[in-house]
Amino acid sequence: MQFASIARVLAGFAAFFSLAQFIPLVTAMGETIPDGAPYSPLGGFFASIVIGLLVSALLWVGSRGKPTPVYRKEAVAIAGMAWLLAAVMGALPFQWSGVLPSLADAVFECVSGLTTCGGTVLGTAGNPTPENTPASILLWRALLQWLGGLGVVLLFGMLLGSGGSSRRLLTVESVAIATDHDQPRASSQARAVMFCYLALTVACAVSLAATGLSWFDAVCHSFATVATGGYSTKSSIAVFDNVPAEIVLTTFMFIGGCSFAALAASARDRFSGSDSILRSAEFRAYTTFTIGAVAIVTASLVAEGLDLQFALRIASFNVVSVISCCGFATSDFQAWPPLCITILLMSLIVGGCSGSAAGGFKQIRLVVCLKLIGYTLRQYVRPRSVERIKLDGDPVPAAVISSILAVVLLWIFCVFAFAAIYATDGRIGFLGALSASASMQANAGPAIAPIEPASADAALRAVGVAAKTLGPNIGPLCGFGDLSPWMKLMMSFQMVLGRLELLTLLAVLMPRFWRR
Repeated sequence: MQFASIARVLAGFAAFFSLAQFIPLVTAMGETIPDGAPYSPLGGFFASIVIGLLVSALLWVGSRGKPTPVYRKEAVAIAGMAWLLAAVMGALPFQWSGVLPSLADAVFECVSGLTTCGGTVLGTAGNPTPENTPASILLWRALLQWLGGLGVVLLFGMLLGSGGSSRRLLTVESVAIATDHDQPRASSQARAVMFCYLALTVACAVSLAATGLSWFDAVCHSFATVATGGYSTKSSIAVFDNVPAEIVLTTFMFIGGCSFAALAASARDRFSGSDSILRSAEFRAYTTFTIGAVAIVTASLVAEGLDLQFALRIASFNVVSVISCCGFATSDFQAWPPLCITILLMSLIVGGCSGSAAGGFKQIRLVVCLKLIGYTLRQYVRPRSVERIKLDGDPVPAAVISSILAVVLLWIFCVFAFAAIYATDGRIGFLGALSASASMQANAGPAIAPIEPASADAALRAVGVAAKTLGPNIGPLCGFGDLSPWMKLMMSFQMVLGRLELLTLLAVLMPRFWRR
C-alpha cells in the first residue's frame, strides 16, 4: 500500500472540497441574519475552509517523498477515505454556524446530502425548519447533493487530468465511467458526463424559474433534482402547491435516474443515436417499472375514493421520486393503502439505472436476475438445451452474473442487518426499521413509520398534510432528528455504504486490505 500516494491525492481532495465552500461563503457575506437568531453562517464557512486547507497542508507534508503510482488498491482506499473526509469537512459549516449544534445531526445532514439520500434533521428535534434556515446553509445543502450526485471522487479525479491516478479514481465510483484500461476514453467519458450533468442542471433551473419559483429556489431544487437528492428550501415541495413545477421536477427526477453515460453518448452523437437508449434493456425496464408503478398506485388511490386527476398527480410525482431515490414528496404516502406502500418499497429497493445519480441495487441487476430466473426455468424443463443469457444482444459472462448475484444478496443481507440494529429502538417498529434501512442504503430519503389510523384519511386526501405517527415520524414530510445520535451516525455509515455500492467501503474496512 502506497500511503504517500494516498495522502497526496487526499491533500488535493481536501483543498478541492474546501474551495467548493467559497460559493456559499459568498452568499453568507450578503445575507442578513434576523436579530436574535443564534446563527453565524459566515463564521462557520470561514472556519471550515481554514480547517480544510490546514488538513490539506498536513496531508501534503505527510506525502513527501518520491511519487509512486496509484494502483487499483490505492484508488479504492482513496475513495473510501475521501468520503469520510468529505463527511467531516462538510458537516463543519452546519455545526459551527449554529444551525445544527449536534455533531450527529451535522454529520447526518452532510452525509445525506453527499450521498443524495435526502433524509434531513431540519424541522425536527428543535432544529430550524428550512424556511428558517439561512440561505447560505440551504445553498450548501443543495451543493453537497449536486457534488455527490455525480460523485465527489469522480469530480476530483477529472480535475487531476491525465494519468493513472485520474483513470483509477474515475472508475471506483458507480457513475458509469465504463473502462478501467483506456485513460483517454475514461477522461473523455467523464467530461461528457459532466457536460450532460451541467446541461441538465441548467435546463431544470430555467424550467423551474419559468413555473414561478424564485431563482434561488429554482437553482437549489435543480441541484437536488438532477442529483436525485431531495433537499428542498421548504419543509416540502407541497408548500409551493405548483403543479407545473411538479411536472418539471417529475421529468428531471426521471432523467436523473437514467444512465448519464448513455445520455452523454447520445448528446455527443447529436441525439442521432438516441434510439440506442430506447433499445437498452435497462432503460426499458426502468421505464416499464415506473409506468407500471404509477398505474398501480393511481388505481389504488382512485379505489380509495380520490379523484383520478388528483390521484395521478400525487402518484406520478411521489412514485418517480421514490424510484429515482430522490426523496421529494408532496403527499404523506405512509397513509396510503398497503398496496401502494408495497409498490413504493419495491421501487425504493430497485432504484434507477446503473451510472445514474439514483440509488437502489439498480435496474440492470434486476434485469439480469429476471433473465437468470427465466433461464433456470427453461433449463429445468429442457435440461439438455444450450443457451446463454444475453443483454442487449450480447452474452453475459458467467463471472458477471455471479458478481451481480453476490451484490444483490449482499445488498439484501445488509438491509436486514441494519434493520435489526435500528429495531433496537422500539419506537419505530418493524416496518420503520426495515424501510429506514432500505431507504438509507438505497439513498432514497424518507422511510415509512406506523401511523395513527385517525389521521390517515386527512393525509391521504390532501397535499402536504402529514399523518400522525405512533413513534418518531421518519416519513416523507418529516425527518430523522428525533432519533438517537448513535442511530443517526449508523445511518450515515449505511448511506455511504449504499452510495459506494457496498464493496468499496467494505473492502476498506477489512484489515487484510491494508496489508502490503
